[in-house]
Amino acid sequence: MTGEAGTTTDRTSGEWAPDDDRIDAVGWWQLVALAVAGAVAPTLYFVLRPGPVPWVAIVVLGLALAVVLPGVQVWSWSRKGGRAALVATRRWVDEGRVPSEVPDAVWRPRVQRWVADARQRRNSGWSFVGLAALWAILAATGTIGDWGVAVVWAALGVGTLLQGRVDRRGAEQLLAAPVRDGV
Repeated sequence: MTGEAGTTTDRTSGEWAPDDDRIDAVGWWQLVALAVAGAVAPTLYFVLRPGPVPWVAIVVLGLALAVVLPGVQVWSWSRKGGRAALVATRRWVDEGRVPSEVPDAVWRPRVQRWVADARQRRNSGWSFVGLAALWAILAATGTIGDWGVAVVWAALGVGTLLQGRVDRRGAEQLLAAPVRDGV
């Protein structure tokens, strides 16, 4: 995975150094969790539905999702400069400050992209809430499994909306800081 250079501090010299471009342990666990969720989701969905269970469809969908979901995540990381760049940007937004050794030309575009991504997540969150409402309407005449799907969509929607709001607010505060000279 390739990404743009830089936002970490070299531990030996204390100087600004490029981001490490590899996926860290947390990133690998996220990929494993996505693969497992992709493999298990079709099973949960179809087993909770009344009638015969289409095992071939479950296996094919499970295998496809177990490959596609982690692949999309890695693609998303690489499109945004790599996992290390995203971790550094999240840390800046959460802490509300950027280390002084990181040049404005590096951190400002990343934080601006973070704001744009937070706005996009807001749209996704509302889409999830809409799907939850639609699925709740369908669940009124369906099964308990349909209510479970509605709850999952609602939880995804609310979580996405809340996280996007926090991320957007923190990033906008960082961008309001004056431009630093000479870094």
